[in-house]
Amino acid sequence: MGVIERLSRLAQHVERAIQAEFIPLSITPGEFDVLATLRRSSAPYQLNPTLLYQALMLSSGAMTNRLDRLENAAWNVQ
Repeated sequence: MGVIERLSRLAQHVERAIQAEFIPLSITPGEFDVLATLRRSSAPYQLNPTLLYQALMLSSGAMTNRLDRLENAAWNVQ
């Protein structure tokens, strides 16, 4: 149990550090996942919405929500 508790605390520290990096970009970890998935798709860094939500293992509604937030924040995810 001690090892699991230490790993859990370490994961919390790492999560906070990662989220701190997103603050200047005004994005959430989920939105970052969308951008990272598009980047991994290779040039021209585009996927249709179906392939994108399948790659991220999201529902179509969740994918639409993330894309809308990115678009509203002026990220170019067309």
